[in-house]
Amino acid sequence: MEEVRKAASRQRAALLALPNVVGVGVGYKQKGGEKTAKPAVIVMVRRKVPKDELAPQHLVPEKVEGVPTDVVEVGDLKPLARELTPQVTPVDQRLRTSRLRPAPPGVSIGHYKISAGTLGAIVYDPGGHPFILSNNHVLANSTNGRDHRAKRGDPVLQPGAADGGQSGDAIGVLERYVPIKPRQTNLVDAALAKPRSANVIKDEILGLGRVTGVAKPRLGLPVRKSGRTTGVTAGFVEIIDATVRVNYGDAPVSFGDQIILTPMSAPGDSGSLVVDEKNRAVGLLFAGSEQSTVCSPIENVLAALKVGFTTSQKTPAVAPRKARRSVTR
Repeated sequence: MEEVRKAASRQRAALLALPNVVGVGVGYKQKGGEKTAKPAVIVMVRRKVPKDELAPQHLVPEKVEGVPTDVVEVGDLKPLARELTPQVTPVDQRLRTSRLRPAPPGVSIGHYKISAGTLGAIVYDPGGHPFILSNNHVLANSTNGRDHRAKRGDPVLQPGAADGGQSGDAIGVLERYVPIKPRQTNLVDAALAKPRSANVIKDEILGLGRVTGVAKPRLGLPVRKSGRTTGVTAGFVEIIDATVRVNYGDAPVSFGDQIILTPMSAPGDSGSLVVDEKNRAVGLLFAGSEQSTVCSPIENVLAALKVGFTTSQKTPAVAPRKARRSVTR
């Protein structure tokens, strides 16, 4: 597998330069629609195109540095905040989109200027103070830190505006975020909100329970999440070490060291915590399509924001690559 990782890393730029390619990572090759045990460099495309419709220079090579490749259709990857469209919702979603105090992870939340995403988890700083964890584009309006889209102290609503949240529904305020930088390769889409008091939140994820620890992603790992729109869903880790382009509206934004899951989310599920079968945190969901779901490794998220899931273990032991310098207060 290490040989595949190195080939993917060295050939990533060339593969991403091909038309229709939106990501490159590491996974297992498929044959006849079935996954094999053969590691491969996975090339993600918006949609598969017959070879005879592509110029020879636009084809994904069958091998790179002697390592097999596989082309996987993932669709147009987008952040999964909910659009401002009223809906008739099933009972579970009505609960998840309502005003709840205390509010558990897995329910609607959002910066006052956006529609709605998901309250992902409750985390703690080194002083033991609790914070709400979700995405930058959910709690901080997709800010790059210089565009005045959000600032520390902005109201955070529960439920989010798409679900009827108004100023009186502010559960807390924006505390800090990792800027989303269009011209760089980002590691996470993540932010924290400071609750008005400890009494307005609880740390038991709706439908899943409490987080029991942190786990590294591995290919084939069964995972679950609890989100504002689709509730509790299950899937598997399909691709790791992925660099993907996510369409934030103005332009595609690059994210590195990502985890690609089977489709298990919909708009409004952004910010959901992805856990394994032991309820250990694996990643923070932030984007996807009808064909796939994208999340950032939770170690990168916790280290970037300098928080942990308990008051005794604040940050992961392994620091992520270049994640520490981009936090804005």
